[in-house]
Amino acid sequence: MSSLGLLARALACFALVFATWNPTGYSYLAALDGTAPMAAKVVGGAILIVGYTLFLRIAWLSLGLAGSALALSLLSCGVLTLWEFDLLDLSNAAIRPYIILTIYSLYLTIGLVWSVFKRRVTGQSNSFTPP
Repeated sequence: MSSLGLLARALACFALVFATWNPTGYSYLAALDGTAPMAAKVVGGAILIVGYTLFLRIAWLSLGLAGSALALSLLSCGVLTLWEFDLLDLSNAAIRPYIILTIYSLYLTIGLVWSVFKRRVTGQSNSFTPP
């Protein structure tokens, strides 16, 4: 996988997660309370559901339970390491939602990239079978 492919997958994951909700108020959940037309709300929700279905299914099939636990624990340990070295202030309540959204976005990115990485390194590929 090229670095451009990795960047595209990461940006897609961040866009999906931050478009759903973010503290700035410019998100789908904030738009639900607004005066946007109902058709726009329904279409936006359908797009988000399709995106989450695709990304979560690929991440789950790629990582599984053990890989998901390892990825989330590694990301959490990374946050704690940044906090330990005073590079991240967890006492600031304004930054906590961004940390959680970033961890979730990075988890989805790892899930999307892992199968491609594993196939390149070991030659094994995941076969995605319908449920």
